[in-house]
This record gives sequence, structure tokens and C-alpha cells, in this order.
Amino acid sequence: MNVLSIFKLTVFLTLLFIAYTESSAQSVWDSCTKFVHDESGSGRVATLERPARDLGNIISNLEPGDVVCIAGGTYTGRGDRGVDSIEIPVSVIGGFSPDFTKRDPWGQYQTVFTGIHNSNNFETQTRLTIDTSNFATRLQEARGEPTEHTIIVDGIIFDNGPRNYYSDSTESLIVRQGTPSRTPTPESGALTIRTGVNSTVIVRNNIAINFAPTEGVFSFFGGKSAEFTIRNNVAANNTGSGFRLGTSFTGSEIPHYKFENNISVFNQKHTPFGSFGGSGIMLESSTKVEILNSIFSYNDNFGIDNSKRSNNLVLYNNIIAANANADYMEFDIKMGFDDIEDEAELIYDAMDNVDHTISFNIDAQWGTYYSSRNVIDRNAAETEVRVINSWYNDVRAMFGWNTLAEDLNVDSPIWLPRLSLDDAYNIAGLYNGKFGVHKPEAETF
Repeated sequence: MNVLSIFKLTVFLTLLFIAYTESSAQSVWDSCTKFVHDESGSGRVATLERPARDLGNIISNLEPGDVVCIAGGTYTGRGDRGVDSIEIPVSVIGGFSPDFTKRDPWGQYQTVFTGIHNSNNFETQTRLTIDTSNFATRLQEARGEPTEHTIIVDGIIFDNGPRNYYSDSTESLIVRQGTPSRTPTPESGALTIRTGVNSTVIVRNNIAINFAPTEGVFSFFGGKSAEFTIRNNVAANNTGSGFRLGTSFTGSEIPHYKFENNISVFNQKHTPFGSFGGSGIMLESSTKVEILNSIFSYNDNFGIDNSKRSNNLVLYNNIIAANANADYMEFDIKMGFDDIEDEAELIYDAMDNVDHTISFNIDAQWGTYYSSRNVIDRNAAETEVRVINSWYNDVRAMFGWNTLAEDLNVDSPIWLPRLSLDDAYNIAGLYNGKFGVHKPEAETF
């Protein structure tokens, strides 16, 4: 791509960002350059009149700056691979009606990204990856070439349930070891965005459930001078961490994350006896992070995992409560909620955070499965393997059930029980008027 083309792209992306952040319905629709609909789509033209059937079918045709608008439906990737990987800056916006005249991403027109376990072309990587690290490099910047670029992911429902390998029809225990005839549960997340230099990224109105990664479900690695806005997303019932805010750059112009009005709950450890995973959010060094009006609760390990030491962290108006190991982890120091504001050395400012517990309106059967898991404290294993009973009973109390006093067996016959989309929407709400997410308003163009 020559310098003139890059300059034109930069102007277009700047206008796209301005239009999109203004949030007018018409400007969102006007930004669409490619169209996808699972039922009426065919071919790879991807116009309004002739939409494509799946995002995966047109990835090789995408151009930098494309805005792919996707109608409600179920999308399993090209050839049912269950994986989409893009290496240029594009935007992916879901929740449109079949004729693209309306949008209601958490209501009538849900755009669900999933897969089909054990399909002929089944793959186990992250469901959607956008990587611009080779598109906008520091060498290009040093040469004076335009490198600014924008990525938007909005209104996608990521459900890994159909991609997982469960032990039986109850779908209450994932299987991580494959067989000659059965592919294991994917150990990957829902969305990964890795950027080159000078990126602007908006991730909002997305939901991710039933993923089984070792680390992030929503994973972000900002390059030099990256500006991320992570707003109004839900991560529920996953292993690993609901969100991972990382970096692909070290220096003076580290990536900046504004993380607001998100929910990260019921995140489980990688395995019952494991020591990693199970946190609401994981932070990394060489990042600047503001966390506002979000909820981190009922996680197996930590509400906020800052063991990799993101400095000058800002925490305002968050619920951090009922996390099994600790509400906040800083390097190797575990802290309960009451100690965070006084003892955390890497927090620049913390104000108006609370430890309120929330009662979610979740299906009782799923709640029975979840609270019947054996969450093992590995740190005590050499002396006495034990279940974290007090937290276990906190979860039971949330559902209004009697608490239990006895220890459980070391093995856990239940792990990552499948959560329904209906329950995910029941979790996705605004609590006490300011914590959590807003349901996106329906729009007409």
C-alpha cells in the first residue's frame, strides 16, 4: 500500500471513529462497507443487496478500514471452522435485522459467533482475532508513513458451548483431553485484539460465555500509543480471566485502557486443582488502566489480578466482591476488599468501590452445578487438600440455598457447566443504578 493510499485510509478511519463515537443510529449504518447474513447470504460480494453468508467467507476480500455489518443469526466460520482471524484494521458490528434497517444486538437480532464441535474443519484457536501488528509498525512510523488505524467490535455474542467437548448430555463437565475421534474443548478465548502502533480500539456491547482458555476470554495487547475503550461487555462462566489488558510495547507511550461498565463473573480456574485462571480481570505491566463502574464477583481466584504489576491503576465505582482467593492481587500480595485502598502500592487512586454481593436471576439447575464444583485450594494441598468452603457457601447463599459444612472430595465431577444465553442476558444488567452494563437500545435506520 502506497503512502497516498495509507493517508486516504487514515482520513477515512478518523471520520469513522468520530461518526461511531457520536453514536447516532444513521452514522453507524452509513459506516457499513460489507454485509453478512447467515440465512439470505451467498457468495463473497458482501453488498447490501447480496450479503455474504459468514464473516469467515470474506476475510480474504477485506480491505483496511472495512466495516462489516452482520445481521442476527448463528455464525460458525468458514467451513464451520469456528475461527476467524483478520490481520488488517477492520470493524465488526453485529445485531442488525435481515434487511439491515434495524439493530438490536441483545434483543431481537442477536449475532452469535460459535462453532460446531468436531466438524470436519474444526479448529481450536480464538473465535475472533484481529491483529494489526504487521500492518502498522514502528518502522513505518519512523519513515513518516501514516500508521493511525481504528478497530471496532460491537454487538457480538460469543458462545463457546457448541464448540466444547462435554463428558455427557448434562453438559456440566468439559473434557480437555481429546480422543482419536473427539477433539478436546478449545483452550482459547472469544476475542483477541493485538495492535500495531497508533491504534484506536472500541470494544463494546459484547458477551462471552462458556470459553475455556488458560488466560483471557477478551484479550487485548495494545501497541505503542494505543487507546482502548472497553465498555458495556459481559464475560460470564469461563475459565481463565474474563478480561486481559496487556501490551505489545514497552517504552514511554504505553497503551491506555479505559475500562468501564463491564461485568466479569463466574470465571473459573483452568482446572479444579490448578492455581491459575479464575479471575475477573488480569492486568499487565506497561499499561495505563482506568476501571470504572464494573463488576468483578464470584470468581475462583481474584476479582482483579494485578500480579504482573500495572502501575498507577485507577479504580472508581466498582463492585469487587465474593472472589474466592482474594478480591485484589498485587504481585504476590493478596488483599481482601477492605485492604485495597490502604495497602495497594500500584493503585494511583481508588474511590467509591463497594463489596456488595449481587443475586443474579440464573437458572436453578445451572446454579446447582456451579455451586457443586470442588474448588481446591492448591496452596494447602501439601498439608491438607481442602475446598474453599466459605466461598462455596457464599455462592449457595446467592441462590438462597442452605449452606454446607462438610468438606468435598478432591475430584470435581463438574467444571464449566454450560450457561445458557438466556442466563447470560439475565446477568447483563445495571445494578444499583451504576454498576454493570446497559442493554443497548434498539435502533432504526
